[in-house]
Amino acid sequence: MAKMEDGFGKPDEVRIFVEANAERGNAASVLATLDRYAEEHFFLMNVGPEKGPLLTTEVDKIGPAARIIELGSYCGYSAVLIAQRLDASGHLVCVELDPEAVRGTRATVEFAGLADRVEVIEGASGDIIPTLDGSFDLVFLDHWKDLYEEDLKAFEARGLLHKGSVIFADNVGPSFNPESYLNYVRTSGKYDSTHHLSTIEYTDMPDAAEVSIYRG
Repeated sequence: MAKMEDGFGKPDEVRIFVEANAERGNAASVLATLDRYAEEHFFLMNVGPEKGPLLTTEVDKIGPAARIIELGSYCGYSAVLIAQRLDASGHLVCVELDPEAVRGTRATVEFAGLADRVEVIEGASGDIIPTLDGSFDLVFLDHWKDLYEEDLKAFEARGLLHKGSVIFADNVGPSFNPESYLNYVRTSGKYDSTHHLSTIEYTDMPDAAEVSIYRG
């Protein structure tokens, strides 16, 4: 099994592995192939197969027409995971800083047959959020952990949340110093939060996800 200390998968190499081993147009096959890469080759910073169902449960509660944004797309795992739950009226926006990760996400989403419902924007979250309009039904935070609180406040200031918007924050376990973010969503009076204990993807190290519902 690949370990974090052995290094992280590079998006271009992961994309090549997916295209060589997964079935085109089959989202489940793409996700299984990404999991296989993480197990057999190099660690992937994905939401992973344990926390993934927590995320898709929240997407399914909203419905297939959901408007969703994720910050941090890496190799496209969560983009495929989310987009496969949407229909043609749903929309996922992915914000990713790294150009190689942007290429990898776009290619993997296209290979999975989901490009019609996913938009990948290259840039820093702090630059992109002020340019967005409308509101999002779900915000998936999975980028730099020390930006979670700052970027969530930027969503609020921009009016990008509505009553009932779901904020799903991955990697808020003890390894990620999540205290400031967790304190904010739990004590600001703006959210109703639930903590889900889990493990860091592809390991037995403790982790958690925080699901917060915006009160409006």
